[in-house]
Amino acid sequence: MKPKFTFRWLFILGSLVSFSMLSFAYLLEYHLDLEPCPLCLLQRYILWAIFCSFTIGAIHNGTMVARILYSTCSVFLSIIGIILASRHVWLQYFAPHEIADCMAGLERMLAFKPFLEVLKEVFFHTSAECARIDFTFLKLSLPAWSLLSFIGFAIFSILIGWLQIKRRI
Repeated sequence: MKPKFTFRWLFILGSLVSFSMLSFAYLLEYHLDLEPCPLCLLQRYILWAIFCSFTIGAIHNGTMVARILYSTCSVFLSIIGIILASRHVWLQYFAPHEIADCMAGLERMLAFKPFLEVLKEVFFHTSAECARIDFTFLKLSLPAWSLLSFIGFAIFSILIGWLQIKRRI
């Protein structure tokens, strides 16, 4: 009996979900004029990488080893997203109120500093704009939804890798 879901269809599903999340983020930015903070932009870049991983995996539909590598890549990117979104949620809900007032935009910082230094500054010396909650849905902020979605992508990718190892897809 042929399985109902194949590797390609599962990765297409992951690609569509990540693309719809990106579309929603750009809708909020350009239609509702919600300016993303540096942590939001980093999470968006990770979401772009997850989208690319799912899309390339679906198009390639390689051998078992390649499929496991695509799943592993998606899990790794999801873990990075979980770390960034967890920090962002912590800043919004649990951080002390003595946060720096302003920080340059992510693109501006990248123009003058190396990437690792910018990452360190954004992650550890975050400004008040990252702690501000501008939009909620079902009483959760956007970083909280991002955290849940990154956890979902990680579980989904682990499940796909496990199904591939067990040769069920």
